[in-house]
Amino acid sequence: MSAGDVWRFAFSLSVAFPAIVSIICFKKVNEGYRPFLIYTIVSLINELLVGFVIVPNNKKGMNLDNNIFYLFEALILFAQFYLWKRPRPNKLYWGILAGVLTAGWIFENFVAKSIIKYNIVFAVSYSFLLVLLSVQTINYIIINEGRVSLTKNAKFIICTATIILFIYNMFVFITMNATAKNINGTVLYDKVLVSNIFAIKVYVNAFCNLLYGIAVCLIPQKKSTGELFKNFDF
Repeated sequence: MSAGDVWRFAFSLSVAFPAIVSIICFKKVNEGYRPFLIYTIVSLINELLVGFVIVPNNKKGMNLDNNIFYLFEALILFAQFYLWKRPRPNKLYWGILAGVLTAGWIFENFVAKSIIKYNIVFAVSYSFLLVLLSVQTINYIIINEGRVSLTKNAKFIICTATIILFIYNMFVFITMNATAKNINGTVLYDKVLVSNIFAIKVYVNAFCNLLYGIAVCLIPQKKSTGELFKNFDF
């Protein structure tokens, strides 16, 4: 690894904060947050895989890892927003949406292009969807959960971080695609531009991981049987 690769890898391990807290709290907190907890844990495992197993300069390996992780990220966070949706939406409707996402991923990575190449359509699409779901959830929280301070509301903090993270991700994907040049079948990017974009992305990821970690610490605990009936007199 170059000095720059080591620096980026070190910052990427900021995901260890929410992941470790998720492991510690997994069985104690509200089950409605479990998809997000799984997401943080798998994200840490993936960062370790990228840092210690996949050579940073191996573009095919990095593209393969990214494309597989994008599908996981889309589906697990999609499941999280399904659990948060109030009133609970139709399962068939959300199941069809998840199926469309998966079909789109398969088409782009195995039909239109190759899974070992940098593919942008699915990445931008699911990022945009997650931003929309986050905005909808925040609107619901503000209108219906005003009794809880937003700074102490785990769901609000997670959605805020998700908006920041995936808006920047869309900016990265679209900018790289817009400035890419295809020379004799090889896609080339402006190295200076890409370097600057990812230098900022490192800090954006670290900031969002900090917010995710704080949010996990604020997730409501599961209610015991005694707590469920403490407001009833027998």
